[in-house]
Amino acid sequence: MTSNREGDLAVWALMGAGMGVYWFFKGFRELKVKRTIQDIPTSRIATGAVGSLVEIKGAIVCEPDQLVPAPVSGFPCVFYSLEIQKLVRTKNSSYWKTIDWIYSDKGFRVDDGSGADALVYAEGAEIKRQGDPAEYRVNSRDLSSMPQGLLLVLTLNANKLRSFKLSGSSWWRSEEYRFLERCFYRGETLYILGNADSGIKVEKRRKLSFKNFLAARKMAETDPALRKKFDANRDGVLDPEELERAAKTVGEQLQPRDGRVEKPLPKTKMIFRKQDARTFIVSNMKEEQVVASLGWSSSLKIFGGPALAIAGMAYIAWFLRGAF
Repeated sequence: MTSNREGDLAVWALMGAGMGVYWFFKGFRELKVKRTIQDIPTSRIATGAVGSLVEIKGAIVCEPDQLVPAPVSGFPCVFYSLEIQKLVRTKNSSYWKTIDWIYSDKGFRVDDGSGADALVYAEGAEIKRQGDPAEYRVNSRDLSSMPQGLLLVLTLNANKLRSFKLSGSSWWRSEEYRFLERCFYRGETLYILGNADSGIKVEKRRKLSFKNFLAARKMAETDPALRKKFDANRDGVLDPEELERAAKTVGEQLQPRDGRVEKPLPKTKMIFRKQDARTFIVSNMKEEQVVASLGWSSSLKIFGGPALAIAGMAYIAWFLRGAF
C-alpha cells in the first residue's frame, strides 16, 4: 500500500512533467524571438516600413497633464501594468498565482529624433523592465484599507476582472492577494519590437461618466500629491475650478476606452499594439540586455524542461509499479 506522501509526490511529479513540456516549447519560442531581434535592424520612426515587424528605440514624450497616477506607488507615469496574484496554499507548500491583469489603456508616444513619433499601446505586450515591481499585499477581509489609487483602478476596471472581486470573501475564509505594478515614465528610453501599423486611426476615450467623475474628484480631494499638482494658485486647497479640472483629468486618464476612433497627431508615423500571437516587446532595457535575457531563459527552458519532464515521468512510473 502506498503512503499518502508518495501519492502527493506523484501529483507533484505529474505537474512537473507537464510544466517541463511547457517550458521546452516556450524555450524554443523565446529562442526564435531572440534570433528575430538579432536579425532585425533598428529602424528610424520617420523612415521605417509600416505594416511589418519593426524595431525602434526612442524616448517617451508626454505632456505633464497627460500622466497617469500609478495605482500602487502613486507616481505619475505614462503607462502601468497591474498584475494581480492570489496566494495558493497546498498541503506541503504555497505559491503566488496570477489571476488577473489591468493595463492603463492610454497610449504613449515615443520619439527617436527622426522627425516623427510612434504611438504605443502596451496592453498585452511582453513587458521587460529592469528592477523589481512595486508591490502591495492585502488580505481579502481588509480590501478597504488599500491605497485609494489602487482601489479606484480596481473599481473602474471591475467589469474586466475575471477572478478578483472587491466584494472580499466569506466570513469563514480569507484570501491573500498581491499586486505587482510595472510602469514606464516620461523621458524614459524604450526598446520596442512589434508589428507597426500606419498612423491612420487611434482609439479614443468615451465621454467621462458622472460616476467616474465623482470617484476621481474624491481621489483628488484626499490625495496630497494630486492636491499639490492641481493647486494652481498654491493656496493649499483646491477651489471648485481646480477640483473640477483635477477630476476631469484623472477620470479621463483612468476611464476605459470604448473602441471609437479619432485621427492621430500628424507627426505620428507608427502605431504599435498587440496583434494575435505576433511578437510584441516593450522594454526599458537595451537591445543587448533583452537578447541576453532571452538567451539564458531559452537555454534554461530548452534543456531544463525535458529534464524536469523525464524526472516527473520516471517517478510516476515507479509509483504506478508500486501501487499495482
